[in-house]
Amino acid sequence: MQAYGEKTRPLEGARHWRETLARIVRERGMEIALPAATIGMVILFSVFSEVFLTAQNFRNIGVAAAALAAVAFGQTFVILTAGLDLSVGSTVALVSVVLAFVMREYGIAPGIVAALICGACVGLTNGLIITRLRVSPFIATLAMLSVTAGLALNLAGGVPIPGLPSSFGHLAYGSILGIPMPVLIAAVTLVLAELALRYTRFGRHVCAVGGNEEAARLSGIRVERIRIAAYAFCGLTAAVGAIILTARVSSGQPTLGATLPLESIAAVVLGGVSLAGGRGSAINVAFGVAFISILANGLNLLNVSSYTQMMIIGMSLIAAVALDQAGMRRKSGH
Repeated sequence: MQAYGEKTRPLEGARHWRETLARIVRERGMEIALPAATIGMVILFSVFSEVFLTAQNFRNIGVAAAALAAVAFGQTFVILTAGLDLSVGSTVALVSVVLAFVMREYGIAPGIVAALICGACVGLTNGLIITRLRVSPFIATLAMLSVTAGLALNLAGGVPIPGLPSSFGHLAYGSILGIPMPVLIAAVTLVLAELALRYTRFGRHVCAVGGNEEAARLSGIRVERIRIAAYAFCGLTAAVGAIILTARVSSGQPTLGATLPLESIAAVVLGGVSLAGGRGSAINVAFGVAFISILANGLNLLNVSSYTQMMIIGMSLIAAVALDQAGMRRKSGH
């Protein structure tokens, strides 16, 4: 009997480890899959491109990722409330136009203040439409996309707005201690977003509203106010992204940010934030941003067209949503 027991112990140990590994994969599938896929991409692109692993190229990736990161961190708050903001791209375009007009007349600081106010107002309007008029986030922000895109084109006359102060370009091409300014701006946005989610009442309420709206309401949380604030914050971070992009192109662009709605949602979902709301972190979203930015950079080095890149990002989003939905079904027991 002793010999039999000794033989079964290794089998039981192996089964225990298999079950533990399976549980980790079920519960943290995206957190495991995303770093693994990113490492795989880095290896693949470094094989096919000699310049991929250079310091300059990684600097380029960071600068290119900064605007997407800022927008994605705001999108995180909206999705955590079980919402969605499809208007972030056209908000970026409108803010870019407003920024250029104000900056040409009054200088850099007033232009930046006007840009931030403009972005926050668009987000605030989204939140009010969704909460007061009871319009679904998809329809409300899709309509706002059309409104802000049309407004940007009308204000600019359909053409770029040149003549910005040359010193404004420092926000795109300057650096502090060797770190590019856009990366520093995105990093500050990340820190503020993560601190807000982890350590403030607002962050806790955002997650509570997305996790169970009725329970949040019964516990005294002002659900409508939290939703409005989340959309306003999303508009504010879209303005930050617009400032970075406008500095890079040195002009107000009424067509700026067209790909940001898809890319920001993809980054958030790839970062493990559930579309059902209630769980997620800004730090994990930063990994989602890194994945998309590294993918875009590597494909550019391989001369893959931008249209094909959008297809690949779309397929990545489908895969991430499928994993998210599968995880939700397992948790609900279906």
